[in-house]
Amino acid sequence: MPKPGVYHAGVPCWVVLTTPDTARAQAFYGALFEWEFVPTGPAEAVATRYGAQVAGVERARPTDPPAAWTTFLACSDPARTLTAVRAAGGRLAREPYEVPEQGRAALAVDPLGARFGLWQAGTIDGAGLVDEPGALAWNEHLSPDPDTARAFYHRVFGYGYDRPRAGHALARVAGLPACSIGPADPATGTGARWLVHFATEDTDRTTDRLRALGGTVVTGPAPAPFGRTALVRDDAGAEFVLVAVPDRDAAAAA
Repeated sequence: MPKPGVYHAGVPCWVVLTTPDTARAQAFYGALFEWEFVPTGPAEAVATRYGAQVAGVERARPTDPPAAWTTFLACSDPARTLTAVRAAGGRLAREPYEVPEQGRAALAVDPLGARFGLWQAGTIDGAGLVDEPGALAWNEHLSPDPDTARAFYHRVFGYGYDRPRAGHALARVAGLPACSIGPADPATGTGARWLVHFATEDTDRTTDRLRALGGTVVTGPAPAPFGRTALVRDDAGAEFVLVAVPDRDAAAAA
């Protein structure tokens, strides 16, 4: 993940959980990741860890998926970016709206049907803690047609790409790694989507905790190029990935 405060346009910078029961979600993620929550509205909150913002939680509206994590991409002007989204074959899902004391946002859908958000920084630039246990670690776009996805995000945000490996290409913004775009696994039975990854010290222990809290393990835990991973769902069905990150304190002490 890019470091906090260095969110160029097009970089995944923020994630929001929409769910039918925000109190239940706060209990689940508080126990899973030791998140604390700062209320920002009647059915909205910002999740924090060590005092830094890590995610948003809000009650799902009738037009939202029942329970889902949404990746937000940084932008300087949601309305102008939505114009580019439409010109590239995407569509509007929610007009630009103010998030009091945080920023300005909008929701869009790309030509493959993957929903994503646009985030214009206010007091919150995006995630204030990344690549640490209990924080955002990565975002990837998966679809049956990665070439079309790559063309769309290049046109809207100027993504550049490394040579694909096993169909997955690292996307870069301003020369820095931003996210990855690759093929969806047909076995999952899901369409195009952005998939949020959260870091953990130990994927196996965290999946055990997740099951005990009522969540579901879809695949894994299993080795992956960037750490041991598991595809999971919370107790309301919102899907995300757990990925092990190195213990930096232990590495520094070694």
